[in-house]
Amino acid sequence: MKKPGPVYLFFLFLLAVSLSAQVEPPAFPSVFDGPVPECNCSALVNEVNVHRALNVTDWKMYLLEEQGWFESSMEYIDAFHADVTQKVHVFSANADQKLSSWGGRETKKKRRRVPRDGNASEGLSDYFDELFHDDTYLYKGERSYLILRGGAEYNKEEGWKFLNNIRFAMKLPHTQEQLQIFVGDPLADKDKDVISENGQINETTGVGARYFLPDFLRDVKASVSAGFRGLTNPFTQGRIEYRMNFYDWLIRPVQYVDYSVKRLFYEETDLYFDRRISKEELVRLQLQRSTETEREGMAYMTSLSYFNSLGFRAGFRTFVSASGRTVVDNPQSADTNVTTVEMTPGIYRYSIGLGWKQAFARRWIFYEIIPRIDYDMQYDWQPNYVCQFWLELYFGDT
Repeated sequence: MKKPGPVYLFFLFLLAVSLSAQVEPPAFPSVFDGPVPECNCSALVNEVNVHRALNVTDWKMYLLEEQGWFESSMEYIDAFHADVTQKVHVFSANADQKLSSWGGRETKKKRRRVPRDGNASEGLSDYFDELFHDDTYLYKGERSYLILRGGAEYNKEEGWKFLNNIRFAMKLPHTQEQLQIFVGDPLADKDKDVISENGQINETTGVGARYFLPDFLRDVKASVSAGFRGLTNPFTQGRIEYRMNFYDWLIRPVQYVDYSVKRLFYEETDLYFDRRISKEELVRLQLQRSTETEREGMAYMTSLSYFNSLGFRAGFRTFVSASGRTVVDNPQSADTNVTTVEMTPGIYRYSIGLGWKQAFARRWIFYEIIPRIDYDMQYDWQPNYVCQFWLELYFGDT
């Protein structure tokens, strides 16, 4: 076979060049080729929707910035809460060790509790007691806590006033959790302001120690307290509670006996009937009576309440109540400018109201709103509108 000559190779080269000149390569746009030809985008995306999307994006970025600022601010509050809680625990541990050394023992086993066969109503009842911090919760010895409450109250007949309250309790585990040091007695200091309107500290706030008696009887819890309500007013107090189940009802009779130098003898009986009606709902009937040395006759009160848990660490309650006395000994109003009517024995006040308490921002910060309407005999049964606003800080065991 002959090799192709130079003439044939030259003609083949010319043919290839002519064919390549007739086919133009496709033009791909590039950022270096100048501006891209304009196109009509309104057919694809509406200009109004584009602006809305941009506004939503800007708003989301603003929320993220605000959330970041809020979280950074809350970090300081969390650090403050952790520091105060640690101080409560350290103070409790130091006092516990000191008292244990005085007794000649360094450690003791934790007090053994008798297991209790509760019913469906008991767990929900304990939840609301802990949320609203009623006397059942405050008389427990298993926890150390500091509760700071501040707020304001509007009263149609008496005007505005500021409210404040302090509850402090310190458990001592080395005493088998049978001894507790406290500030603020749940019985005598329930509605008492620790700091008065002129800035003075109320010296009658209870300070003392509470001893929990061993569980010598099943479902019976008893305690004995002693302390001072002022330097010249020592007091001693006893409390006993018995829990019983009756079908789906939780029944709790509670008896208080209190003696102080200034108030002398005081006793109170409370009877609670709790019934769970759903997973988050509870109905409570409370009957109360009390007598004391310095007042004639007997005081009594009955209340019907409905509780509902609408979320984590949030609760709602409504109530109606009636209060009375068998003997009237103080017919005058606290406000001398208010015209009063003649008081007679029997029911002197009807109340209806509701309350909402919820944790916000953090699980240890609460707000509570309690509006109610009172119909008092001293105001000729005219409606008296009352509303309380509370802010609560909780430090300690949760």
